[in-house]
This record gives sequence, C-alpha cells and structure tokens, in this order.
Amino acid sequence: MNRRAALLALWAVLMAPLAGLWWQAGRADADLDALVADTGNWAMAWLAVAVVMTPLAQLWRPLARLLWLRRAVGLAAFGASLAHLWLYVLAMRGFSEPGGEWALIADEALTPGILTGWIALVLMLLPALASNDAAMRLLRRAWKPVQRLAWPAAAAALGHMAVVHDAFSLAMALAGLVAGLTLVRFFPATRKV
Repeated sequence: MNRRAALLALWAVLMAPLAGLWWQAGRADADLDALVADTGNWAMAWLAVAVVMTPLAQLWRPLARLLWLRRAVGLAAFGASLAHLWLYVLAMRGFSEPGGEWALIADEALTPGILTGWIALVLMLLPALASNDAAMRLLRRAWKPVQRLAWPAAAAALGHMAVVHDAFSLAMALAGLVAGLTLVRFFPATRKV
C-alpha cells in the first residue's frame, strides 16, 4: 500500500466514530447538544494526538518512522471540527425561528467560549489546506510555520472545551499532557530507546 492510500485509510478509520454520530444526528430524537460535545471531543482528541506525535517520537524513536501519518490525524481533527460546527448549527435551529439560527450564532460568536472555538477552527483551516504534497512544494519553507498553527489551534480548542463543554478537568488534563510531552522537545533524551 502506498503512502497516499495509507493516509486515506487511516483518515477513514479516524473518521468512523463521527459517521455514527452523523447518523444519530439525522434521527428525530437526536440529542444534538450531546452530539455537539461528542464531535468536539473527537476533534480535540485527534488534534492532541497530532501535536504530540513529534515529542512522542523523540521519547520513543521507532515512532519517528510513522510521523508522516500526522497528516491524516490532523485532517481527521479538522473533519471532526467541521462536523462539530455542523451539529452546532443544527442545535441552534432548535432555539430559533426558522432560518434564525444564524442570528443566534452571530449573537454569541464573540463570547469567550464560542470565540475560542472559532479561533481554533480558523487556525486549523490553514494547516488543513496545506496538508497535501502540492502545498508542500508551493510553500517550501513556509509550510512548516503553517503546520505549526496546530499548536495555537490546540490551545484555543482546549479553552473552548473547558468553557463551553463544561470539560474543564478534561481540558486541563489534556493541556498538561500536551505541555509535558512538548517539553521533551526542549530536553532531548541522552540515551536512545
């Protein structure tokens, strides 16, 4: 299997839990608020995995051969974020007059919890758009700084998760894990594993 097929297969596997959530959202008795939270949790999980793969590879060298899989993980995080946004829009329909969900969304867009979600989504958009071979060739050296936008996106997503989804403890645990593993980049191991 070539790398492109492997990336596509991994992306499909990572998106599989979201397919079930998508199916549930189509049911008349769907709990959209729970589905919004679930898709957000999946998005945060994949984003956290994507940003800690490099520090983990520094701790455990055999993982370095698999770093090329970050692309699929990062794109799964972005896909889950889009599903999260879609379900959020559907949930807002339940609180508004027909077609009025956009006014409600605009009204709360600048509240700290929601604003952090929008910031995270925008920051993830650029790396997602640049996650292909053509973009790598076009951007050359600028490609890595674009991909590093995943870090502030993860920070904003953790803020969103903590405030909006009442998951402060989970967000802080993830932040601690990501921060701890990130420190590995600045203090390389002296022995090889």
